[in-house]
Amino acid sequence: MRRVIAIVEDDPAEADILKSHFARYSSACGEEFDIRWFQRGDVFLTGYQPIYDVVMMDIDLPGITGMAAAQQLRRMDRSVTLVFVTNLARYAAKGYAVDAMDFLLKPVSYPSFAGALQRALMRCRRSRRSDLLINTSDGVYRISTDRVKYIEVINHTLVYHTTEGVIHASGNLKDIEGRLPAGQFVRCNRCYLVNLAFVRAVRGYRLVLDMDELQISRPKRTAVLEALNNYLGGGV
Repeated sequence: MRRVIAIVEDDPAEADILKSHFARYSSACGEEFDIRWFQRGDVFLTGYQPIYDVVMMDIDLPGITGMAAAQQLRRMDRSVTLVFVTNLARYAAKGYAVDAMDFLLKPVSYPSFAGALQRALMRCRRSRRSDLLINTSDGVYRISTDRVKYIEVINHTLVYHTTEGVIHASGNLKDIEGRLPAGQFVRCNRCYLVNLAFVRAVRGYRLVLDMDELQISRPKRTAVLEALNNYLGGGV
């Protein structure tokens, strides 16, 4: 499998170091990479599509900073693995706010690069199995299904209630149901698909999530309870 990598770095010499590290890692480990280089964060984000496995982002960029670019990136792609590569060590703690997996200091040595890349690829393998691509009016978003609390249909609009906020898209529940991990989501009525991981209680004909209560239709109550029981390993 060919991994698509974005290097967002304004200094050609620093970008060349990263490219050479990728080539060395590829030769040593047999991984194949498609490297895309961007010298500005705003250029990288223009027309962004969630095709990348790993983004290596400098912080000290012309135009918008790498941290600001990362914040915008997370609004469009909440699953891509992000690694900061910079000489601004004081920003390391801020990386947690944008779910940066790692923080490499320049000049980047190959051993530190290889360790970070190995961790990034392991994370990619785990997350890709449950990623969901959502087509909206302003672009394509990628999010892990583990972050989707429930999906609601209102007229012909799907409303994704996620841990980071709400995403609106066109579609229907039947189509999206087939793209979700088996056994993790259940339809409690014709309007809702619910992630069982977020269910806190069942009160009569209502599913209780953290901040929401969703109606269970009478015909689906038995199936919902069975699905929840199976998800919890027979604990209900």
